[in-house]
Amino acid sequence: MPDPLVLTMVSRQLPASSDVVIVGGGPAGAVAAHLLAAWGHAVLVFTKPESDAPTLAESIPPSCRKLFRAVGVLEAVDAAGFYRSTGNTVWWGDGESRSERFAEGAFGHQVERRRFDRLLRSQAEAAGARISERMVKRVEFAEGRAVVGVADGGGDTRVDAQIVLDCSGRAGVVARHGFRRYGDGPATLAIVAIWDRASGWPLSEPSHTLVEAYRDGWAWSVPVSASRRYLTVMVDPRATDLERGGNLADTYRVELAKTQRLAGLTEGATLAIEPWACDASVYAAERYSAPACLLVGDAASFIDPLSSFGVKKAIASAWMASIVANTCLTRPEMAEPARGFYAAREAEVVTSFARQAADYFGDAATAHDHPFWAGRSTVGDDLAGLGMQPPAAIDVETLRGDPTVRAAFGDLKQRSGIDFVPGDRLRIERQPGIAGREVVLEARLRLETPAIPPTAVRFVRGVDLPALVGMAGDCDQVPDLFEVYNDRHPEVGLPDFLGALSLLLAAGALKNR
Repeated sequence: MPDPLVLTMVSRQLPASSDVVIVGGGPAGAVAAHLLAAWGHAVLVFTKPESDAPTLAESIPPSCRKLFRAVGVLEAVDAAGFYRSTGNTVWWGDGESRSERFAEGAFGHQVERRRFDRLLRSQAEAAGARISERMVKRVEFAEGRAVVGVADGGGDTRVDAQIVLDCSGRAGVVARHGFRRYGDGPATLAIVAIWDRASGWPLSEPSHTLVEAYRDGWAWSVPVSASRRYLTVMVDPRATDLERGGNLADTYRVELAKTQRLAGLTEGATLAIEPWACDASVYAAERYSAPACLLVGDAASFIDPLSSFGVKKAIASAWMASIVANTCLTRPEMAEPARGFYAAREAEVVTSFARQAADYFGDAATAHDHPFWAGRSTVGDDLAGLGMQPPAAIDVETLRGDPTVRAAFGDLKQRSGIDFVPGDRLRIERQPGIAGREVVLEARLRLETPAIPPTAVRFVRGVDLPALVGMAGDCDQVPDLFEVYNDRHPEVGLPDFLGALSLLLAAGALKNR
């Protein structure tokens, strides 16, 4: 019979190499490991050993369910029994209460991160990924490959990898070495405590996430059960006495007392876990990829918690990174355009979220007139200047207001028939896009009107523009063309179809003889 000790030692021994090494076992790392292992790659995940430190809570919106389904974990998340949320209640700007309920039948999840992360890692292991609780000490890159050095007992072990995904969050095991940059925005510290109320909370919507702005900070509360809530204050640490040795619990109580609504939650409640603090300052990166390396999730960028999209952003980033990594492994000739595509998408995402948060902070700045808010209302501009600019896209509102597009639409309505041929300004380019599990070069049209700068685009309002150009000459009536398009492609509505057709005419990609 085999010696159990020998079996244990063999199971703990690390492989000399792996297709993919993932640094970090949070949502981004676990989801990427799950996907890449399911697609047949050898995946090794290094995650730090769990500690007894308190764990954070996250509010996950209903829109994340589609993403859970796409990455194959929806059933497991539903079966886990996380506390379900029906919406948010917010006191912002003018201080008026706004209760925002999710759509009928929709719900979000209020999760404790340690439990949520364990669930995702178990899904990755079930798919064939190997999870190792070891600390990564360094990652070295040379000749398009990586060597990962990890702590192993009293010494170090080296693992060769074709590609490394840095999913280590704020720690940025790879990101902090020449990738990450912080904007000029102010620092933010989250001070968190956990409260219990055995009889439940005196709220009209007890499952809601609560958010309240006050003069020089904001607070939010996430319930993880009917009787337990996380209550967090977000402050500028330089405006407190913490850097001078002040007491964290005292600072927490002082800040919480500044709120008009959330402070009342503590009445009749018991402090279950004393306050602790986490850095919540935003950051991005100058580069999101390099040969044999991708920065994923919070290792790439950190958006303000105000959005409640932190987990969604991490999982979406992991999905994209998995497709790019799979492309690099199976089609090396596409590695460079795939990495460029990934970097552009990451830059676009962080800029979009940052500007959205800046709009909210601008509303609070108007109401409270305090440097805390004024500094944060420009953070979108600060982050937009970091690294790559996002790829151009056609703004739908600009499209609707474009006089040349409106004129083309008016001309379409007046004609009794159509006779479309390629226009003099038809320009077709091939740029990276996603097809299944790979990044491929797909056809896009370079369009320009007086209101729209030169933009390479494939879809507008769900309409595949190159495909529409290709079939436009097959019909002599717009209704027939609309029907043929919907027979061959995912169905779109008539207003979206007419808008896309009008854009093609206005930009000179099509002309009507």
